[in-house]
Formats: sequence, C-alpha cells, structure tokens
Amino acid sequence: MSLEYVEIHGVRNLEKTIIKPASGLNIIYGENAAGKTSLLEAIFYISYGRSFRSSQNRDLIQYGCESLRLLARFKHQDNQYQLGIERSQQQQNIRLNQQRIKTLSELSALLPVICLHPDSHQLISAGPENRRQYMDWGVFHVEHDFIRIWRQYKKTLSQRNAALRTQQSIELCQLWDKPLCDSAEKISKVRSEYCQSLKPYLNVLAEQLFPGHILSLDYRRGWAEDVPYADYLQQSILKDKEKGFTQYGVHRADIKIKLDGKSAQHSISRGQQKKLVALLKFAQLQYFNEITKQQAIVLYDDLPAELDTENNNLIMQLLSSLNIQLFVTAVNKQQISTEAWKDYAMFHVEQGVVKQIK
Repeated sequence: MSLEYVEIHGVRNLEKTIIKPASGLNIIYGENAAGKTSLLEAIFYISYGRSFRSSQNRDLIQYGCESLRLLARFKHQDNQYQLGIERSQQQQNIRLNQQRIKTLSELSALLPVICLHPDSHQLISAGPENRRQYMDWGVFHVEHDFIRIWRQYKKTLSQRNAALRTQQSIELCQLWDKPLCDSAEKISKVRSEYCQSLKPYLNVLAEQLFPGHILSLDYRRGWAEDVPYADYLQQSILKDKEKGFTQYGVHRADIKIKLDGKSAQHSISRGQQKKLVALLKFAQLQYFNEITKQQAIVLYDDLPAELDTENNNLIMQLLSSLNIQLFVTAVNKQQISTEAWKDYAMFHVEQGVVKQIK
C-alpha cells in the first residue's frame, strides 16, 4: 500500500498542496517553520484522523479557514481507493470511495502509518500509555479481532468503574467481573504473544544499532503475574470501591525495556533513547511486513537533527530494506542519502508552498 496522490487544503500554514509521492523514498526539505512537519501531519491525519503533535484537531485548521480538507488516492491489495476528509471546528466527515466511514479504525487498517518525530523518545522516557500504544498498533494490524475485544473491554471497564464510583453494592459491581476478565485475558494473551514475536527482530537490529549491548523487552500485563485476573478483582473489590475505579488490568499494562539489564528509561541518554525508539519501530515494521505482506507508510520528521551523520546513514540504510513508503523531512536535501533507494522523489517547502523537484 502506498499513497499515489495527496491534496491538502486549509492545514496550518500550508498553501493548497498537491503531491504525487514516490512509492519508495520522499524527501521533504526546507527551512525550519516552512511547513514540512505540517505536510507530515496531513499524511498522518489521513490514517489516524488526528495529529501526532496536537491533541486538539482544530489546531490543524488554518487560521481564517472554516475547515481543512484532505484528498488521497491509494491502492490496497490491488483495490483502488479514493479518500476524502473534511474537518471543521464542530464535526468531521470521512468518505472512502464515496461511502461514509463510521470508525477511524477502518482507515487505520487500510493505511498503516508509523511516525517518528522529535518527541518519539517518550516511548521510552514517558509513561506506560505510550508503550501500550506501541504494542496495540502492532496487535491491531496482525490480529483483526483485537479492536473488537479492546472496545468490549473498555466498555465493560467503564461500566464497572461507574458502579464503583457511585458506591453501588459489591454484588452489583461484581456483575461486570466475568466479561471484564474474558476480554482482559484475550488482550493480555495477544499482547504477550506479539512482544514475544518481536524479539528475534529486535535482537538482529540491536546488533546493528547497539553493537555489544543486550536489549531486552518484557511484557507486564497490568496486574500481579501470579494471580488470575478474576481472583485479583475479587480480592481488590473493597480497595477498588474506596478508590472509585478498577486499579489494575490490561489498561495498566506496560513493557519493560532494558539495555544491559538496566532500565532504558533511566540509564541511557536522550540521543540513545531516540535511536532505541527507531529500533523498536523498525522491528515492528519488519514483523508487520512479514505477517501481512503489505507495505506501511513511515513518517520521519527531521531525521538529520535527531541523529549524527553515521547513525543517520545507518538508519536510512535500514529503512531502505523495509517494505515501506517513506516521507522524511530535512533542512537540506543533501542530508538524506538516496543511495539505497531505487524510487524517490523530492519536495521543497518554502513559506507553506510545496513544490516537487524534478
């Protein structure tokens, strides 16, 4: 799957933009604040229905515009798709081949996108929510029933929490325990299996990006490892009622990432964390390629600023070995090596105007 055509209206500081990307490498270059990241945001929005750098979608709408509009053409499993998105301050309308899309997961399934940007180190340095999102992207794209089970879990958890918060009887609160356990056990199983499946890819990449070091990744399911979830819920009902919510479960899961036996969150530099995030994402992409036989889209914002020249070239070499369509930004086009790429395109961005360089 790769984007063949993208049209952008009313996004941040970008003028009306039309690009026809290469199926391989796409270099987007220009001065800082020219609009390079806004272009990546628009592509990210096509898959996720949101930005990767703002929690408020309305922030993407250009000042003075009532809405943003995105149009795209792409192929998926030999089928041609036309996508249109319109987002105003109040509502969002998404159509795929003229049919309205009801859930954003439908888009994400068709357009798998991974983004690396200056804040990506938070996958290592910040809280477990970031690492759950990392796991769930991978599980979502290889386990097609995952999204249904996850929604079921969230709905049941919300109902149990409402009963706890309003101080309902223990019997009423526990009515939700069995369906919650059923969903939790399934989610935990597929997450654990996914992390286990990544390890061979992580080990090979670690030899290239962290030679001489031992990388480990261990899944923590969100409650005590030696206690069945049903038993935990029964044992903790009084404490959960006191708190007013279900304290533990797969919604509290995490991944413990260690380098040479030490927590990567505390023992390595910010620069090493950024390189480690790249390693984690590449392992995820390799596994995705292997299982689905599909192409993913990778957005890499300001790669040269994130890494020194040696690691920059190594990262580009590794990316060229993946089945991906890559969009990478830089101040100067010379900062990005095209040597390993058969198919590439270049786009210059200046004061919000995007021009393809022949």
